[in-house]
Amino acid sequence: MSLNDTWGLLVVEGTILASFLTLFFFLRGTPKGISSKRGKALAGGRKLEGNLEKINQLLKESESLSGDLAQTLVEKRELVKSLVESLDGKIQNLSQLLEKIEEKIPASPPKASAQEGKGQILEMATAGCGVADIAKRLGLSQEEVQLILDLRKVATHG
Repeated sequence: MSLNDTWGLLVVEGTILASFLTLFFFLRGTPKGISSKRGKALAGGRKLEGNLEKINQLLKESESLSGDLAQTLVEKRELVKSLVESLDGKIQNLSQLLEKIEEKIPASPPKASAQEGKGQILEMATAGCGVADIAKRLGLSQEEVQLILDLRKVATHG
C-alpha cells in the first residue's frame, strides 16, 4: 500500500466518524426538540382553531350578504319589468296620438309634371304672384320657383 492510499483511507474513515458523531448529537438533542415542537404544534393548533372560527364567521356573513343581494336583485328585476311595461303602454299611447295627428294633416297637393309646373309658374308670375305664393300653391320650394323664373329670364335675354 502506498502513502497516497493510506491517506485516502484515513480521509474516508474520518468522514464516516464525523457522520456518526453528527448523527449521535442530533439524536441526543431530539427529545428536547420533539417536546418543543409539540408545544409549538399545540399553540399552532389553537391558532388554527381561531383562524377557522374567523373563516366560519366570514363564511356566514358572506352567505347572509349573498342572500340579501339575491333578494335585492329579485326586487330590482320586478321594478325593471314594471317600468318596461309602463313604457310599452306609453309608447302605444303616443303611437295612437301620432296616428290621429297624421289623419288631421291635409295631404299635400299633387305635384305637377315638369312642363305643367313650369308653365303654371310662368303664368302665375306673369299674373303678379310672388315666389312664396307660387311655391305654396304648387307645393314646390321657393328655391325651385326662383330657379325656374331665373332660367326664364336668362333664356329670354340670351
